[in-house]
Amino acid sequence: MTAPSQPHVGDQYVLPTGKDDAARLDIIHAVYGPVSRKALEAAEISGASRVADIGCGTGTIARWMASRMGPAGRVDAIDIAPQQIEVAGTIPPETGSASIHYHLGSAYEPGLPEHAFDVVFCRLVLCHLKEPGNAVAQMASLLKPGGRLVLVDMDLRDTFTMPPCPFYQAYIDECVIPYQTKINVDYSVGRRLPQLLMGAGLSTDAVMVDQPVFREGPEKHLWEKTWTSALQRAVSEGVITMDRGLELIAGMERHTASPDVWVAVAKMFAVVGSADALR
Repeated sequence: MTAPSQPHVGDQYVLPTGKDDAARLDIIHAVYGPVSRKALEAAEISGASRVADIGCGTGTIARWMASRMGPAGRVDAIDIAPQQIEVAGTIPPETGSASIHYHLGSAYEPGLPEHAFDVVFCRLVLCHLKEPGNAVAQMASLLKPGGRLVLVDMDLRDTFTMPPCPFYQAYIDECVIPYQTKINVDYSVGRRLPQLLMGAGLSTDAVMVDQPVFREGPEKHLWEKTWTSALQRAVSEGVITMDRGLELIAGMERHTASPDVWVAVAKMFAVVGSADALR
């Protein structure tokens, strides 16, 4: 299959893909999997016969949804990056799961049939898009009457440590916020999810908020790792120098190396929208 050119299918993803980022994506799922699963259960995933995963990454949630649906179901999982699809396709679902079909596509142009899905799921994609409202409208068009759209996204500004670490706040102020402004995205789009549902003609059935806190383990260092992966792109956009970025990340790492420091990772919002008429 020939990969469509990125400008035609979606906005540019700023982090590594495929095998280069699989371990970090696994940590993301460990951190944000619970709120994602809770939202999918509220959307009655176990009763769905066909679902879509928009921005599937390495297929972690696609495989979980398939395991809940049973062998008669079908999961269509898409991602803009062929490297993600390649990795996802090498990991088989559990025995007795729904079949999973991986495709190249984006939130803007999923390449999936309209009005065909009981549940559509999308996690940590809208924060990378210049036009998240258009993407949500496209996802809404995939739903059957009565179908449910599950969106999970973040507020990256609300990341902090206890006790406080000035390097975390400095990185957000000097890099994260200027960078999102420069590339015209919103790393706090999680706060706007109900508005985006309404804009797509969906009712909001549930809203959930989760902000895990970690004292140890790789989850504690998720955002240090993420910001390190994205730093070169931020430098190339001229929002921070490499020396300053590395200085701030090194300061974070020194601070969080202590077992007495707790890290509250970026706050995550999950919403369930319904294709029934707005209430």
